[in-house]
Amino acid sequence: MSWYSGQHSLFANGNSSVPTNKTTYEHFFEDNPSLSGSYENAITKEQLSFKDVKRKAELLSTIFVRKYGLQTDQTVSVFAGNSVWYPVGVWATIRAGGRVNGASPSYTLDETIHALKTADTKILLTLPPSLHIARKAAAAVGIPQSHILLLEGTAPGIEGIQQLLAQADSSSLSIIPTYHIPAGETNKSICGYLNFSSGTTGLPKAVMLSHHNIIAQCYQLRQLQVLAATEPPSKEHSKGLPAYRILAVMPLFHITGLVRFVNYPVFMSGLAVMLPQFTLPSMLESIITYKIEELILVPPILIRLVQDPAVTPYLTDLHRVVKRWSSGSAPIAPEVIKALQRKFPATGFRQGYGATESTACISAHPPTHFDYKYAHTGGMLVANTVAKVVALASPTAEPLTGEMGKEILLGPGETGEICAKGPQIAMGYLNNPAATRESFDKDGFLHTGDVGYIDDEGLIVISDRIKEMIKVKGQQVAPAELEDLLLGHELVEDCAVIGIADNYSGEVPKAFVVLRDQGSAGEDVGMRLMDYVKTRKVGYKRVREIEFVDAVPKSATGKLLRRVLKGWERGEDAGRTKGVVVRELERERPKL
Repeated sequence: MSWYSGQHSLFANGNSSVPTNKTTYEHFFEDNPSLSGSYENAITKEQLSFKDVKRKAELLSTIFVRKYGLQTDQTVSVFAGNSVWYPVGVWATIRAGGRVNGASPSYTLDETIHALKTADTKILLTLPPSLHIARKAAAAVGIPQSHILLLEGTAPGIEGIQQLLAQADSSSLSIIPTYHIPAGETNKSICGYLNFSSGTTGLPKAVMLSHHNIIAQCYQLRQLQVLAATEPPSKEHSKGLPAYRILAVMPLFHITGLVRFVNYPVFMSGLAVMLPQFTLPSMLESIITYKIEELILVPPILIRLVQDPAVTPYLTDLHRVVKRWSSGSAPIAPEVIKALQRKFPATGFRQGYGATESTACISAHPPTHFDYKYAHTGGMLVANTVAKVVALASPTAEPLTGEMGKEILLGPGETGEICAKGPQIAMGYLNNPAATRESFDKDGFLHTGDVGYIDDEGLIVISDRIKEMIKVKGQQVAPAELEDLLLGHELVEDCAVIGIADNYSGEVPKAFVVLRDQGSAGEDVGMRLMDYVKTRKVGYKRVREIEFVDAVPKSATGKLLRRVLKGWERGEDAGRTKGVVVRELERERPKL
């Protein structure tokens, strides 16, 4: 069988329209003479035009280099929620030739330390609510307090970028030149962004995204873009509204946020409306105020839209404004899709499929397929992308091989591992060649760890997952991280963690636990172990269910067989007796 190819191309007249000699900053800011558009805070209405951002990036990049000693290929981490100042830090770093790493402000101290170590961070940008952990984590990895900077607000002993910019703007600061791709290299070989992912196995790793990855993904997305009508100046919007406008509900440190809310709006001369903290009313009011026709949301928010009575007062305006809903960070239950269509019958639906390792999208629905009947699929391959479906052995999920040890490729409708190759596929994992070899093959294909098929129409359908990573509300959770923690508990002999389906979160972690004293299995011990994880990990990584078992299934070589555990969950082993199960109390679950 052959590879599958996307229906579109990024090439015109034999030449690629995607530059190979420019950074994202150069292409989006310096190759764009009009540079219209802006980032705006949905709540405070603070606005930074892209021309403002360019000037601030020139100053801040100079400060990073001259005052803080930032060098080419060194990392600046942004440990913050959504803010109009977040992109300023991003673009200043890129202009200086550095690498940007986004980290969740909800991380615990240990998780933040791991992130800073892995990214080899030199400067840490944060916000006042995260400063307490940022200080401790920075001290633990040797980042001096002087290299912690606030994006907004003030705090004793900590400098803020806004104060630094004001000082620089009033002085005769000599601006450093913009970083250029070195002679003899292309932007495909220069890493500009580090985003965390668990890959197919193990602890979170820093995915190396090149400038070419980001630029190509923006071109791929533009081919599928349906623009709204521009809006003339009004009382609410003195400069009017551009054709491309998006509400940044998802976090900017997520790959979707980095691409769709930081980079793509500049590329599209659009408006990125930043929601600094999610509440349902603030999101709904922003949709209506800014006339956002397409929303990129995670499944838990879609569930709120169809179930929460607080939506009712906004329905008339939402029906008038919203043209389509979009998702892609996690699976959506069919019941939710049906309820969404019933509540918003005049809207369309689109979905994307991909990963951090694919700079977000491998596939997406084109405008011809903005329909709820395709919602169970991940869309079609985006431009310049090819895919293959590799046959797998059961129950190990290892690739099957045929003659001369070659992998067996499958045809339409045949289920195997989805693999993809294209200009958006990442460079690999930072300082982790073993993990890179495991996820990226010699032909340049990303092995996604997802099981599915491509139908006769070219639509990708995902049916299962062989990779270990769990997706909770679109956030990645590495089972090994939770297993390592549980194995450190005095009561635990062995354990294994998998993701189980959850209508609210998409998936939640479940632990299969072997106790040293198996006779003690019960509610008290289960709650004790869940509390143990709860106090040591960020909320979305909490174990929500524990099943006590005599042993966890492993291969002859000792490899944990998660596929068997998932089969247990589906009831595939009729002869198995289920162990004692303890679930987190519903009222204990954090609200969105």
